[in-house]
Amino acid sequence: MDERFDVDASDAPTIGSAEHAAFAEKRSEYMTVVGSLLWLSACTRPDLSYTVSTLARFVGNPGPSHYSAMLRTLAYLNLTRDCTLRLSPKADQPMLAVYSDASWTANNSVSGGAIFYLGCLLAWWTRRQKSVSSSSAQAEYFAAATASREGVYARDLLDDIDRPVTGPTPLLLDSQSAVELTYDPVAFKKTKHILRAANELRDRVARDVFKPEYVPAADQLADILTKPLGPTAHQALMPRLMGTEGATVTNAPHA
Repeated sequence: MDERFDVDASDAPTIGSAEHAAFAEKRSEYMTVVGSLLWLSACTRPDLSYTVSTLARFVGNPGPSHYSAMLRTLAYLNLTRDCTLRLSPKADQPMLAVYSDASWTANNSVSGGAIFYLGCLLAWWTRRQKSVSSSSAQAEYFAAATASREGVYARDLLDDIDRPVTGPTPLLLDSQSAVELTYDPVAFKKTKHILRAANELRDRVARDVFKPEYVPAADQLADILTKPLGPTAHQALMPRLMGTEGATVTNAPHA
């Protein structure tokens, strides 16, 4: 998905106007399709998460650009219908690994995360942050704190089924500044406005629940969950996220 997918509320017709009434049939269709796509993105198609979460923001009053974006999503889904989520555990992979990323935007940034169990995608999410971040490091750090909460749940779940995780879980970030902030308990000025999230993550790192590690942007698998990507980046990350490396999609549009 590229910048052409970015849509906003300015395209939505004014409620009660003639344009709003004329768009009634397509609005109903939009709601039905987005509802189905939400189920799909939550269960088997993590590559759709960012796209569908964006579409869902306008489900109450979509406009022409939103409807067009929905059609593009369906076209992408049709051409990638054979790209399924594959669960194939690998003994050489960490028992549990958490990827976390964030887009830094002028408005509320978007957090994205993915949890892998022995190399298999176990859970994923795309969420808008509740506040505006003043720096990319803050957006990344806030996303990492969210990812740590999801990671704690995954660790507890594995413990409940007698598969306890030994040692700290890798928390993979593509922001060196965010990694450093997780270890630096005196960087108060940089995190005083997100103090609760800052202390939450630092406490888990100090107790060896998580071990933050830097990964290059090209290896940040959660990147596809946070923003529109160009075709090259999207097609490079998608097989790795889905567990289908080697099964490339040819001539497919990027979501």
